[in-house]
Amino acid sequence: MVTSRYAELVKVGRIEIKEESLAWNDNQVLIRVTHCGLCQYDGAYFQGIIGTPPLRLGHEPVGIVEAVGRNVTDVTVGERVTGLFAHLSAFATYVVAEPHELIRVPAHIPSEHALAEPLKCIATIVRSAPPELGDHVLIMGCGFMGLLTLAGLVGKTPASLIAVDILDNRLQLAQEIGATHTLNATAPDFLKNVQDITGGRGADIVFEVTGNATAAELAAQTLRPHRAKYAFAGWYGRPAQYTFRNWTTKGAQIVTPHPKYSLDPADDMRRAMEALERGVFPMEKVVTHSFPLDEIQHGFETMLNASDGYIKGVITP
Repeated sequence: MVTSRYAELVKVGRIEIKEESLAWNDNQVLIRVTHCGLCQYDGAYFQGIIGTPPLRLGHEPVGIVEAVGRNVTDVTVGERVTGLFAHLSAFATYVVAEPHELIRVPAHIPSEHALAEPLKCIATIVRSAPPELGDHVLIMGCGFMGLLTLAGLVGKTPASLIAVDILDNRLQLAQEIGATHTLNATAPDFLKNVQDITGGRGADIVFEVTGNATAAELAAQTLRPHRAKYAFAGWYGRPAQYTFRNWTTKGAQIVTPHPKYSLDPADDMRRAMEALERGVFPMEKVVTHSFPLDEIQHGFETMLNASDGYIKGVITP
């Protein structure tokens, strides 16, 4: 038995820190959480878009194995682990996990960068619409997920990798990561610029990673006709109106690479962590903020306001 402190959303927009006693059985593992990523999905609960308080949050944990049940043989005390465990309860000092949910953190990777859950999602997104030789690829949105999607596409022989956002600091990051072109979505000649880059062809593949209807429709207008691929990879929590002729008149192939799109989440996680170990994902550029558990309220507010150059934050229990 161990005493754990955890964050609870007690009402919309308000988080409090509470305590509980945790026990684990012979087939489980006790993990001391060292880091847990802040995600816009958690932010949707925080804002009252989904869910009904009181409830817990946090689903991107990294930690150290503190104890193992007597039947556990493939995990040892002291190992650094991450994985698909403690879903919506990982903003805590301790959590209990099943061994099959865990994956070891490579020795040279800082724990704050070893966020297996969102990296697994990047693997799902990138694999949903892989570019072919000479494709023109557009990434709409250069937040954390958009920038890592871009990173996962660099070097895959596209003719262009066009990164789009409305914030110049994020476009600068996209250029550093490997975008061949960067465009501000608010520019009046945005669509003409895409046509110029693609030689009048249009985008062969679009990854939409904003979750914003206006951005989604603008990205659809960049598609070439005849079965271009369009990946709705953002999180679409609020009702919105979409003009589907922007997709249907182009004969677009639409995919929705969210977690349930993956046929094998564990394998996508493996692929993502191996890519992280190889240096595919520039986490040092995109993990920009860290907050103690006691300051998680401020962390959520910073994330939702995108203030102080925020890209991605982690909570450090």
